[in-house]
Amino acid sequence: MGRSYPLRVRPEDEALMYQLAATVDEKMRAFREAHPEQSELTAAVIVALSLAEALYEAREALRELDETFCEAVQELLALLEHPESVVALPEQPARDAI
Repeated sequence: MGRSYPLRVRPEDEALMYQLAATVDEKMRAFREAHPEQSELTAAVIVALSLAEALYEAREALRELDETFCEAVQELLALLEHPESVVALPEQPARDAI
């Protein structure tokens, strides 16, 4: 939004910080274009809430993936501990190449 904020970041984080700032700036501009009657503070709060929601959704998706992964690992461990419970599938005849 045309403002600069001096920040102290590690040199290895500088590029990421510019990327993050560009994302925030882009969202602020889009909100202000869609709602020019709203103040910059309101735009900042709405953008912050939008980013917080996206973070929440990403964390929830990651949690669900982690849960699914852990369940699969537990199933595999159970199969390794009790290989006799594995049912062999009947062999399928090889398909002719097309």
